Amino acid sequence: MGFFLGFVPDKDSVQKISKISERIKEVFDGFGVDVRWVKPEGYHLTVVYLGEKISFFRKLYLNFKLKKFKFNKFSIKLGRVKLGISRKYKELIFMEVQEGGDDMRDLCLQLRKTLRLSQDVDFVPHLTLGRVSKELSPQENSNIVRDLSLVSKDLENINITFQVERMYMLKTVNGGYEIISIVELQ
Repeated sequence: MGFFLGFVPDKDSVQKISKISERIKEVFDGFGVDVRWVKPEGYHLTVVYLGEKISFFRKLYLNFKLKKFKFNKFSIKLGRVKLGISRKYKELIFMEVQEGGDDMRDLCLQLRKTLRLSQDVDFVPHLTLGRVSKELSPQENSNIVRDLSLVSKDLENINITFQVERMYMLKTVNGGYEIISIVELQ
């Protein structure tokens, strides 16, 4: 279980992401690679991770700080599907944020400062589709990355754009999430 602040795509975007995820699953199935896929009801974009557990008083403090927090609405456009967001997370299958990433980074920095969270984690805006269940060989990785690139090019005409009007404090639950509180953006 974990707590985080983030965004939830609208229903139309979730349907489009699900279609893309089905196409991407074919790539991994073709190589016989097991993946722990995110369920459509679990699609989200994390802005700030808050930790595995949050005490009652910490939750009150966070909600108090977030009620005063101001940030403008913006749009997010999702782009290509990739594997391995960093050396630490080589197993991550994700959709890159093509537009709105700068807004997300600014929001992340402001939230870290406002909520007094650590600043040492690199932030890469993305939407997680799944995680590879094993360490891939260099050849497997190369083949999958190549195939993901080809499939992503085929899917470029699927426009996944949604307006971010509110941010949620979420708790992961059984492959999905539970909304703890809502922060309305301006």
